[in-house]
Amino acid sequence: MPGPKPKYPVELTTEEERELRQLVRSHTTAQTKAKRARILLAAFDHPDWNNQQIAREAGTVDRVVRRWRQRWWQTQSIEDLPRPGRPRVFSP
Repeated sequence: MPGPKPKYPVELTTEEERELRQLVRSHTTAQTKAKRARILLAAFDHPDWNNQQIAREAGTVDRVVRRWRQRWWQTQSIEDLPRPGRPRVFSP
């Protein structure tokens, strides 16, 4: 599929790759984290794919792929950023 090359390449160490693959396989991983890990692993396994191809593989849209490629490039994490607002009054 023709298209521009992604702006943020995903580079993983062997330890990071192992952890992401473990998150994808685990039955207790939150689905949001598993989807983020699938996106990053697809980008790592297929560096010549564009965001639309990765989105199709991961079952999401290219905007989400762009966001998580950029977030990984900046923070090396798939965790959510802290949310703004007042802290919780009641504990979970």
